[in-house]
Amino acid sequence: MKKYSNSYKKLGISSIIILLITILSVIIFNNYNKIYNLSKANNTSNNNYEYIQDTLYRSNFVLYKMLKENEEGKPISYGSLYDEILESKYENGNLIKEGSLRRAENKLKNIKNLDYFIINKSSKVSITNTDKKLEDFINNVDNKELKDYYRYYLVVDFSSEGKSSVLNTNNYSYNQDYYYDNNDKLINEVFRIDSNIKIDNPKDVTIVYGIPKVLVYEHDIIAYEDNKFEYDKIAGILIFYMFIAFAVIALIALFIPYKKSLEDLIIGKVINIPFEILIILLSFEAASIALAPEILYRTLNNSQIIEGFAGLGVSENIVKSAISIFNIFYWLILFLAVFVGVTLIKYIFGKGFIKYIKENTLIGRITRFLIKKSREGLDNFASIDFKEEGNKYILKLVGINFIIVTICCLLWVAGIFAAIVYSIVLFFILRKYLFELKDKYSILLNATNKIAEGNLDIEITEDLKIFEAFKEELLKIQRGFKKAVDEEVKSQKMKTDLITNVSHDLKTPLTSIITYIDLLKDENSSEENKKQYIDIINKKAQRLKILIEDLFEMSKVSSNNISLNIMDIDIIQLIKQAEIELQDRINEVGLTVKWNISDDKIVVPLDSQKTFRVFDNLFNNIIKYSMRNSRVYVDINNKDEEVEIILKNISAVEMDFTEEEIVERFQRGDKSRSTEGSGLGLAIAKSFVEAQGGRFKIDLDGDLFKVIIRFKHKPRTFITI
Repeated sequence: MKKYSNSYKKLGISSIIILLITILSVIIFNNYNKIYNLSKANNTSNNNYEYIQDTLYRSNFVLYKMLKENEEGKPISYGSLYDEILESKYENGNLIKEGSLRRAENKLKNIKNLDYFIINKSSKVSITNTDKKLEDFINNVDNKELKDYYRYYLVVDFSSEGKSSVLNTNNYSYNQDYYYDNNDKLINEVFRIDSNIKIDNPKDVTIVYGIPKVLVYEHDIIAYEDNKFEYDKIAGILIFYMFIAFAVIALIALFIPYKKSLEDLIIGKVINIPFEILIILLSFEAASIALAPEILYRTLNNSQIIEGFAGLGVSENIVKSAISIFNIFYWLILFLAVFVGVTLIKYIFGKGFIKYIKENTLIGRITRFLIKKSREGLDNFASIDFKEEGNKYILKLVGINFIIVTICCLLWVAGIFAAIVYSIVLFFILRKYLFELKDKYSILLNATNKIAEGNLDIEITEDLKIFEAFKEELLKIQRGFKKAVDEEVKSQKMKTDLITNVSHDLKTPLTSIITYIDLLKDENSSEENKKQYIDIINKKAQRLKILIEDLFEMSKVSSNNISLNIMDIDIIQLIKQAEIELQDRINEVGLTVKWNISDDKIVVPLDSQKTFRVFDNLFNNIIKYSMRNSRVYVDINNKDEEVEIILKNISAVEMDFTEEEIVERFQRGDKSRSTEGSGLGLAIAKSFVEAQGGRFKIDLDGDLFKVIIRFKHKPRTFITI
């Protein structure tokens, strides 16, 4: 639930934005009728129809021919009617045909929204394509119905000599003078024929043209231009509404905090789309703005759309609903593009232009990728281990260089500039890495000098690239030196401890022996005292003997001069034997041994004498340092691959030493050295265990002293029956 809650929070801003933009889209859609009506109210400047004056001028010649054919009752060619325009005539190398007038005739037939009337002033013969009394415009009859019907009309008169003039029009066009100022050269210019060829004007006729207010036919030039002008008007008004909507969306985008926009699940992903892709998408959206007037017009004048879908069996209500949804969706996408565009600008300024180019453009990403791969290639080259064959690295670099040079060669002249750029880039890259190699070499050289001066704690944390292998070898030398120094220090300390501790341990019993020998020499001593003195001398001599034996054993351990006689022994029996031989001393100090043994017999390949000495030393250590009248626990666990022996006892004194210190030579739990012992017992036990492939560990927990020994036991054999 928490995961979904966080997702909803991340969608909060985009949800609000989509809601607001949807509301704006609905508002724009609901104002379609208002925008359309405003465009109609302001549609007053297109009634002069300047764009059609050239077509009307050409049509004068076509209508005159049609009138003549009607009068004579037979077809007439343009060549015979207009003097020197022949079927085929060469003049100054140019082929002259009457095709231009034929094209004008076809164009007139295609302009179905144009009404015309032509009359021969002498014969009163006329032709027309409408039932409206266009001749009233010639006679200036105040025909209100006629004037209300036509949005534009033009009356052109040709005299008996062919002179042209405009008799009447409801909207004057500036280029009417151009066509009807009796310029003799005009005909040749309009029909694009040589000026040496003479073409006659129509004679003794009056022509009337009219364009109705309501255009019945949509597919001719008048309807097209009329719609185009209407679209321009709609666009002009629509832009005002769009500008307001765009301004509102831009303010919303600017108002939303920069970081909040990035945290939004949808906006964050859209903004992080590569810049080039976003620009292409936004460009398509910007281009679609030009469709807005057409969409508005077709939405309101949707009879053709409804009729088209009706033929497919789709009802009118469904089509209108679909048109409404399409319009709202169109504005929604358009407004979202504006919001994304403003947010993108904020993002670029917030992130930084250079950083944005690097991380959020395809060019930047590709460039970074190529640089990364180039650096990896150079790093791989710089990291070559000189102990290995480096031909493959050289071949890779040569291959890459060959590909780049080949591409430069394929670019022809541009390849020269590409080669120059490549050479410059290669120079700076190689220069950079050369300086880096120098720095790495200086670090390595400085470290070796410090080691040579005796500083064995120097650390090289930097990546030495090509010298990384030397760094590892140098660290090995450094560790070797430190180990040798530590061993030497340890050896010197051991010698000091040997002299200090052993001299004390040897001197104490030897002094006692000498003292009691002197007492024995006294003739006045009783026999009873002499026996007592002899017992004391014997004990001190035995202690001296044990100390010397321990020293002897320890010297053999130190020199790795231990001979082992490995045989299969019962480890449980061996431990119990060590405990039995010391039973009297164990009872004297009131210790109780608790056994926890999983098996009756565990066979392990060991040296029985050395292993017995291990347990003997451990039990002696327990007897000397355990709390009186406490319990000692011996656990023996037979595992799959090893046997584990654990001895635990409670210390009588506070253990102010560590696990590592207590197994050092000449270390004793009694630092005052008031108890008997050499401090070699645990060290000898540990050495004998490890010499036989075992593991010896001390574990201290408060006053609990625990010794853990592990030996690999003899692999079990199974007899198959």
